[in-house]
Amino acid sequence: MSDRYEKGLNLMREMVGSDQADAICDKFKDLHPDFERFVMEFVMADLYARDGLDLKTRLLCTVSALTVLGRQDQLGVHIQRALGAGATQKELEEVILQMSAFGGFPATWDALNTAKPFFQSSQTE
Repeated sequence: MSDRYEKGLNLMREMVGSDQADAICDKFKDLHPDFERFVMEFVMADLYARDGLDLKTRLLCTVSALTVLGRQDQLGVHIQRALGAGATQKELEEVILQMSAFGGFPATWDALNTAKPFFQSSQTE
């Protein structure tokens, strides 16, 4: 394994815990072994682990991009990760609402619907 892979895997484990990170890696490997390596090396190590922004801010940026792109499955994943990285419901709502000007009201509507169960579950914990 490369140093980049290890760095990415360690960040993934920090974000979601070791057992869940290993399960995520297995799912990526099932799709294609190179895809899993790309995610760990490029997305996790080269992007998320960069200096300049903290993890919470990077995840809020990701939430905004996924909102505009309408990628609901990944949006839910990253809302959960943002909450785990210290983002508040209010911060996530504001990021999603801000995207109404850039992705449109339908994208914002869908994103708020995707976010709602995560907000409800974070309030009950």
